[in-house]
Amino acid sequence: MDRVPGTFVVLEGGDGSGKTTLARLIGDELHAQGARVLNTEEPSGGPVGMLIRRMLAERPLSPEVMALLYAADRARHTETVIRPALARGEVVLCTRYVLSSLAYQGPHVGLERVMSLNAQALKPDLILFLECPVDVALGRAGAARTLDAYETPAVAASAADGYARALTYLESQGQRVVRVDASQGSAQVLRTALEQVLPLLPRAGL
Repeated sequence: MDRVPGTFVVLEGGDGSGKTTLARLIGDELHAQGARVLNTEEPSGGPVGMLIRRMLAERPLSPEVMALLYAADRARHTETVIRPALARGEVVLCTRYVLSSLAYQGPHVGLERVMSLNAQALKPDLILFLECPVDVALGRAGAARTLDAYETPAVAASAADGYARALTYLESQGQRVVRVDASQGSAQVLRTALEQVLPLLPRAGL
């Protein structure tokens, strides 16, 4: 789809890698510098997104069905939340986007299938991928909340492999991905992320 003004940054990584925290910290810093920022996430807070959240809290459906649900949620999220914010010249910080579907459903239904389902998705200006050892990430996630049915070491290890393949695929498609060592302290992770995000701000009208 054609892009609109504004800057679109996606934060990705396995569960417990610190995506949500980093998105909040980046947003706070950009706000302090005068930027207009929208923090959002997937699954979204829309009707399909809420259905997905219920499924994840119980037991996920087949990969094909989950891929379809995520694509439907993403299409609505993009049209009703992300694109309007970009049209206003805002910086959109989205936790999870197409890469997550490629990583989790791609190994089962195929990367091309996932991409075709997400044909209406936007190409981010930047994808920040937070790299973190599986055991560390699951420990963080479990300390912060009750883990969903799918958040097991086996699934996390499989997702890590899925992310590796998905990252290679997106990079081959010309998408800009920057890997960030999320095992570092939060201050260093934030500094690394801002080094990548701040140069994009003029496009957001700052």
